[in-house]
Amino acid sequence: MSDRLGSLLRHAELQIVEFDVHSRNEMKTFNRTLPWYVMSYLKSGSAKLRIDGEVKTLAPGTVIFIPPNVEHDHYKDSPEETVFLWWHFSYEIEGIMDAMKMFQIPYVFQLQNNDYFEKVFMEFMGSAEAETPSLPLSILKQAKSLELLYIILNSAVGQSDAHADVAKSESFLDMLSRIVQSPEEPLTLQVMADELHLHPTYVSNRFKELFGKSPMQVQREMRIQKAKKLLESSELSVTEISQRLGYSELQNFTRLFKSYVGISPTQFRDLNRKWRVMK
Repeated sequence: MSDRLGSLLRHAELQIVEFDVHSRNEMKTFNRTLPWYVMSYLKSGSAKLRIDGEVKTLAPGTVIFIPPNVEHDHYKDSPEETVFLWWHFSYEIEGIMDAMKMFQIPYVFQLQNNDYFEKVFMEFMGSAEAETPSLPLSILKQAKSLELLYIILNSAVGQSDAHADVAKSESFLDMLSRIVQSPEEPLTLQVMADELHLHPTYVSNRFKELFGKSPMQVQREMRIQKAKKLLESSELSVTEISQRLGYSELQNFTRLFKSYVGISPTQFRDLNRKWRVMK
């Protein structure tokens, strides 16, 4: 199980969009939805979270963890000062699939080691806010952001059955890993269903339930990502790229590429070359 997850997460990129430390005596954030994951750690004081019709009281050491586009209220109803360490982030495999979908993380949980988390968070902030950024600081920033994610996941998995949904479906995790690593493989939904001895509709629905997208959608988007990289970095013709990605008909590949990217593969390559010259 850990080998499969590790293999997939090697293709994932963590992007921290916003972060800060806030001290608040009052807070009234209602009906909020954001397009990123929201992580807020309560260092001291108290606050409340309303989500899915429930109100949860937050004490020091509590983490709230809200997925993208989930409406919630985060507020205070007491006057004492409350200190939050927070960040908004995405964690995606090849830019097309939410890696956090592989975990079932509760909205509210306790950290296992508060001091460790607070130390790493401040080290991350220091590297991210340096007045004279450098390559070593950029590496440190990335390392600390991944360390923060590790602390969060380790605590969440330790206190809940966070990955149980995927653990019960290892064959689907194998399928995802296979698609991510070899999107050009001629793997149809019927082939997947036959291998799993399940109905194709069930396979597609269950895969989407676990990972947020159907297997065929993941395969198409992975192929587009791979095509974009080849168009940017290789001298292969569009026809050769199409064939490498498993398309026997150039017209089918071009139509698919344009439906996702908005322009043809040739136009994409030309624009990319012009951008590199201007840069």
